[in-house]
Amino acid sequence: MDSRGFLQTYFSADGEAMFGDETINFHLKKIHNLLAAGNFKGKTAYDFSIGAIIHQLYTVADFYPEITILKLNETCIMELKKWLDTRTGAFNWAHAHDYVKGLQGTSHQAEINKEEKLKNSIMTIMKFNLQAKNLTDPVVLDQADCIITAWLLDVTCQDQNEYIKNFQKITKLLKPGGLLIYIGCLNATYYKVGKDRHHVFTYDESFLRKNLTNEGFKIKTCEVLDRKVQSDLTDYKQFVFVTAVKGSA
Repeated sequence: MDSRGFLQTYFSADGEAMFGDETINFHLKKIHNLLAAGNFKGKTAYDFSIGAIIHQLYTVADFYPEITILKLNETCIMELKKWLDTRTGAFNWAHAHDYVKGLQGTSHQAEINKEEKLKNSIMTIMKFNLQAKNLTDPVVLDQADCIITAWLLDVTCQDQNEYIKNFQKITKLLKPGGLLIYIGCLNATYYKVGKDRHHVFTYDESFLRKNLTNEGFKIKTCEVLDRKVQSDLTDYKQFVFVTAVKGSA
C-alpha cells in the first residue's frame, strides 16, 4: 500500500472525500472521553494500527507515557519516522492535533507541548510479523497496560479463523486487566488508494462482540457510527469503537 497516499486519502484535512470527521474526529472524541474520565491509566501502551497513522495516540500519551508502535512494513515505519523527526515532507497532523486540543481545552503553549509530549512518549517504532509465533522475534515484549488497534485486523485477515488467530496474537501482549481500544469498520469489503484496490475482511458487530467475549474480554463500550461520506473509494457501512478489559488469566 502507498502509505502516503493512504494518509492523504483518508486522514488529510483536504482529502478527496473528506473522511476526517469519521476516521479522525469520531475516534478522538471517544478516546478522550474514555481516558479523561480517569478510570484507565498505566505505564505502557502498544499500538497496532493500519498504515502510518498516529492521531489515535495524542490522548493516549497523557495516560500511558511509554508507547511502542508496531508496523508490518518498512514503508510505514519510514513515514512515521519522518513525522517523529520533524523532517521535511512529513505528513501534517495539525488538524487532528488541534481537534484534540479543542476537546481538552488547553492553551496554545500546551498545544505546542502536546505534539512533543507524544513524540517523547514513543519509545520505539518496530516491525512485527503476524505469521510468527513471537510477533517481534527476536525481541520479546513484556505485556502492556493498554493496546490500541485501529483497522489492522480489518485489512490483514481473510476469514474469521484468521481474524481470531491474529486477534489472539496481538492481545496476548496485553496484561490481564489491561485496556483494549479497538477501532474498525463494519461490513466492508474493500478500500482504494490511488488505482489500487485492497481487501477488507467483512464482519459485523455481532461477530466482533462474540469474539471479544470468547477471548475473555469484558466490553466496556461498543459504539457505532453510521457512514456519512459518500465515495466509491471504500464500501464500509459503519465505524465501530470498542473498549474492553482483558480478563484474568
